[in-house]
Amino acid sequence: MFQAPAHLQLPQSLRTARLSVGQNTDLPIAAIDRYPLLAAVLSHWDRARQQTGRLPARLDPLLLPREILPYVMLLDLETADCRPLLRIRLAGTEVCAKHGREMKGLTTDDFFHDADAAAVVQAAMNVAASGQPSLASRSYVSIDDRMWSYVRLILPLSRNGRDVDSFFKVADPASMRGLTAPTVLPAAG
Repeated sequence: MFQAPAHLQLPQSLRTARLSVGQNTDLPIAAIDRYPLLAAVLSHWDRARQQTGRLPARLDPLLLPREILPYVMLLDLETADCRPLLRIRLAGTEVCAKHGREMKGLTTDDFFHDADAAAVVQAAMNVAASGQPSLASRSYVSIDDRMWSYVRLILPLSRNGRDVDSFFKVADPASMRGLTAPTVLPAAG
C-alpha cells in the first residue's frame, strides 16, 4: 500500500474523517471591509454601475489593485444539455497555478467534483437572478485531491446592461489556504 511522505500526510483525525466535498458559506456583503482588496474591487464595480445606471460589461483592470489581478476569473454563463454552466474566459496566474494548469476555456465541470461544480454554478445563478454581488467563504477538494479554502467575491456583468451573462470572480489572496494531500478515503466501519 502507498504511504505518502510524512510531510504530506494528513493528521490522523483527518485521515479517518469523512470529508465533505466542499462548503460554500454566504457572508453578508457588509463583511467585505474585512477584505480590503475585495472591498476595492466592489467599490470599482459599484462606481461603474452608478455611472451608467446599468450593470457594467467589464471592469477596467488598470483601476483595480494590482495585487488582486492574479486571483481574478472572468466566467461566461452558458447552457449545455438545458443546464447552466460557467466557462472560464480569463484566469489570473495564481488561479492557474493553484489548479496546476491553464484554466481558459475550461468549465467548472472540468475541475470540480459534480457537487462542487453545481454549488459554484448555483452561487453564480443566484448572483445573476439578483443582479447583486455575492461574498462567500469557499472550501473544496479539487478533482486532483487538493484541498483549498478562500473568501471570494462574485460580481455580475452584462453585455447589454440588464441581463447577467458573465461574472467577475476574485479570491482574496490573504484568505487563500491550500494543502496538497493524498486521497482521503472514508473511515472503515
